[in-house]
Amino acid sequence: MNSVSQADTPRLTLVSSVAQPIHQPVEETIDAVRFLQAMTLSLDLDEVLETLNGFLRELVDHSGWEYRHAEYSCVFNGGIPDRHRLEYALTLNGQEMGTLKLMRGRRFSESDQMRIESLLGLAAQSLRNALRFFRASQQLERDPLTGLGNRRAFDMQGSQWLADSVRHRHPIALMVMDLDRFKGVNDTYGHPVGDQLLRAVANTLTSVTRAADLCVRMGGDEFVVLLPGTDLSAAMECAERIRQAVSRECVMIPTGETVTTSVSIGVAAHRHGMDLDQLYHQADDALYAAKRAGTNRVLAGAGNPSLQTK
Repeated sequence: MNSVSQADTPRLTLVSSVAQPIHQPVEETIDAVRFLQAMTLSLDLDEVLETLNGFLRELVDHSGWEYRHAEYSCVFNGGIPDRHRLEYALTLNGQEMGTLKLMRGRRFSESDQMRIESLLGLAAQSLRNALRFFRASQQLERDPLTGLGNRRAFDMQGSQWLADSVRHRHPIALMVMDLDRFKGVNDTYGHPVGDQLLRAVANTLTSVTRAADLCVRMGGDEFVVLLPGTDLSAAMECAERIRQAVSRECVMIPTGETVTTSVSIGVAAHRHGMDLDQLYHQADDALYAAKRAGTNRVLAGAGNPSLQTK
């Protein structure tokens, strides 16, 4: 990203699929004080990027944008993608700050690029602060043993995802699961072996589910998976894949023995009027019903009692 020193000039790639005449834009400027005040109103990365792109739109009238940060595993975007793209690899004092891509239907002129780079220079500090806040929030929402989300991540992200699903009238489903007879593993082989098994199960969850799903360790041997855009039938199929994959997991211990486990899973689909807590409890009730039915099985929550697998 641009800053005062030349060493921090952004790397720039311009992609243009079809040559078109360069339209010289009307000369415009952005009030730097107004821009900086707006950029410092929030530390939320999404809001900072939305503010930045609002001002960039005033300057160059782009139709769509995308921001990515590989290390932080985040992607934000807005507007409508188009054929001509201007891409910046953003850095500040040697620190990688992600990639910003701007898109529109006509080519970006040199004047456009100068305006963009000038505004990015002003935005540098606010973006870095937002990234630091984003990373701190990620760490607070991460389970240190498994690397999955924790209860805080479930409460915060889950509530937001559920609200988005309701607003857009998209289905959303939830799994609640725990390992069968896990206490016996800890008692027989010790907690380090139990921890290895928990990490193996966490890896199974992330490999079987989609990147768009939220996998969380709630505590102990309890895990939840929130599946946006997923109805009950598809969630049951995913839960069954998880059940089968977990049954194949094993941990080798120093004596040469292998320790295995199984998992029971309760599944619930969101229904009108339910909040996140109600959705969780419906799936949790199904989990305990699966335990009572003999463990190592998948059972749907109230409203679909006939849907179960083993």
